[in-house]
Amino acid sequence: MKLKKEIRKQKVAKPHPGIPSQKGNPNNWYFYAALGGIILVSFLVYLPVLHNEFVWDDDYYIKNNPLIYALNLKEIFSQNLMGNYHPLTVLTLALEYQLFGLDETGYHLVNIFLHLLNVILVFYVLFRVSDNVHVALIASLLWGIHPMHVESVAWAAALKDLLYTFFFLSSYIFYLNYLKNRQTKFYIIALLLFLFSLLSKAMAASLPLVLLLTDYLKGRKLDYKLLLEKIPFFLLAITFGVIAVLAQKSFEAIPDTPIYSITQRLIFASFGFITYLLKFIFPLNLSAVYPYPVNSGTEVPYQYYTYLLGVIGVIGYTIYSVRFTKKIMYGIGFFIATILLVLQLLPVGYAVMADRYSYIPSIGIFYLAGEGLILSLNSKFKRPAVILIIAFTVFFSFVTYNRCGIWKNNMTLWNDVISQYQTVDKAYNNRGVAFMNEKRDDEALNDFNKAIELKPYYAEAHFNRGNVYMNAKENDLALNDFNKAIELKPNYAKAFHNRGTLFMSQQKNEKALNDFNKAIELKPDYPVAYFNRGTLFFNEKRYKEAIINYSKAIELKADYAEAYYNRGASEFYMGNKTAACTDISKAADLGYQPAKDAYLQICK
Repeated sequence: MKLKKEIRKQKVAKPHPGIPSQKGNPNNWYFYAALGGIILVSFLVYLPVLHNEFVWDDDYYIKNNPLIYALNLKEIFSQNLMGNYHPLTVLTLALEYQLFGLDETGYHLVNIFLHLLNVILVFYVLFRVSDNVHVALIASLLWGIHPMHVESVAWAAALKDLLYTFFFLSSYIFYLNYLKNRQTKFYIIALLLFLFSLLSKAMAASLPLVLLLTDYLKGRKLDYKLLLEKIPFFLLAITFGVIAVLAQKSFEAIPDTPIYSITQRLIFASFGFITYLLKFIFPLNLSAVYPYPVNSGTEVPYQYYTYLLGVIGVIGYTIYSVRFTKKIMYGIGFFIATILLVLQLLPVGYAVMADRYSYIPSIGIFYLAGEGLILSLNSKFKRPAVILIIAFTVFFSFVTYNRCGIWKNNMTLWNDVISQYQTVDKAYNNRGVAFMNEKRDDEALNDFNKAIELKPYYAEAHFNRGNVYMNAKENDLALNDFNKAIELKPNYAKAFHNRGTLFMSQQKNEKALNDFNKAIELKPDYPVAYFNRGTLFFNEKRYKEAIINYSKAIELKADYAEAYYNRGASEFYMGNKTAACTDISKAADLGYQPAKDAYLQICK
């Protein structure tokens, strides 16, 4: 009742002294200064990201991704990557690769730039939705500096979140222009930008629901014409939704048979729903991985069933609020519409929720925060509202700045996850890889053992432990782990390749060749497999076949210095000195020291 009275008062109240006019076009110095300040603060809190390294899946998206080495549009738009179809994201990564190579700073700078653009778009969207400059300013400030968005900005491979958001919000703005002016060109542009958003990440499929919510907020009548204009949006959303599910299945991210019952999935969805809302207010204990809330096996503790009551309460109050305002329905509805697809009703992956999933959904909640704070500023609660705005700004900025450091490298990232959750097998596996990259094989072995203890059928952990054993010349143990990885994951190209490498080191060339062939059959764009098959042929003095394989490796990875050098050596032994020197020179230019030495001896 108190909230209803406050809302009624707001309808007739005059602006509070000292607060500029909140309606109309934000075209004065106050607006530009405030928005500029928000952009500056958002930039400063993310400044540490520029010193971060590649982490997590950046190896697959950037460092070892043949799709970005060349701007081959046919391949980019016809292939999935890591269980996702997002060709516009891959194309953007390819453009970044042409500009920055493997310099992490360039990728992080692009991410920050896109985030700042999105802050501006969030402001403009919420200004158009609320017709209130201050609501939009407060909401875009809180959104721009919120700690839950660090994952989307600090992780180079999360470019897809930033890119799809940019097109999502741009499409939404043109739809709002269409509502205002009823010009067909705005509708067509909105539809085209929606397509671009879907091509960046399938999570954009929620936009049609947001458009319907906007129609409701703006008082449009639900009739045949309104539904008809949404059909193209829904058709695109459904099409890309199907593509996304098929892509996930092809990558084995969605189990063929459900692990959890429908009731358990509802509990997981409720847990995620309420936890997201709580972390928007108190973003503490953030993690790169949030494991499913289960005890052992698939048993869900009874206390988690209370989250379902929380969801019922939130939805019940939202429906009740329609009696006195549409704003709460819009804000909560925006959150639900955009988070629903990732609430694990259809289990995907190994985590019950993820910070990056909150990037767009949080807009609805911060819109409500903006509305509530402006309501308070125009009432007797002005001072507490000002204190809240300052407190949340300082708190969010501090946590975000520090959170950027957690994403500095793989070691800091996975240490943070393990410090909070000791049952995340993937965290131990990934930290083990980080230890292995630092030549700390004993610590790596301990982590891989722990990962396998937590998940005995973890193919990647067996594969990685096999690599540790191979480095230590424990060939029998390495072979056992590679065999186990292949048994658990019969299409595991990297396991076939590394087992082939092990066989080649033991002069078991026939077995090695069979494994290299299988690895290439499973993964035709695998440059290292072609390189090592070429090396096997080189060792057998089958130079023509070696050259063919080295050439394929170079085609897939244009800066493959060792492949140029070995192809040059093959050409040399075939008597083609000119071709040999050309390749050896190229390898030397790429910084490969043996090539520099060989060039001086052979080609000078």
